[in-house]
Amino acid sequence: MKHSWMIAVLLPVLFAACATQKGFEQPGMAFGCPIGEAKVGSMDDLVKLKTAMEGKRTTIMATEMRCSKTGDLMKIDANLNNDSSTVKRIAYKFRWIDREGMRAAEEESWKPVMLYENSNLVINTVSPSNKAVDFRLILRSQE
Repeated sequence: MKHSWMIAVLLPVLFAACATQKGFEQPGMAFGCPIGEAKVGSMDDLVKLKTAMEGKRTTIMATEMRCSKTGDLMKIDANLNNDSSTVKRIAYKFRWIDREGMRAAEEESWKPVMLYENSNLVINTVSPSNKAVDFRLILRSQE
């Protein structure tokens, strides 16, 4: 009888402790992607943190981003969205960043893509070396 009373008291405490955990995400990561000290509460926050525009601005936007490890290299999948009623041409590249915040690899060349009206395109890449611990997705219009 004493044991069942103790279990009845401790069980809710254990469940409450487990409920406060934020999934399997490591500190400094969101959706598998490195975020450092930034506050990321949603996928939109992550995309804003990891995406930049250069040159001519584009209406194509990244809508999702996920990261994982392949050995000691970082793998990235990013979803680009064209919600307009016309075909859009853009170029993208990834900028790789090392632990000190400096560029971890040579600047990539621009990769041109065409997104048809009201469509999505998933782009993916793998970091060039294990020195790259962070990244930015850079977008530029080709129109």
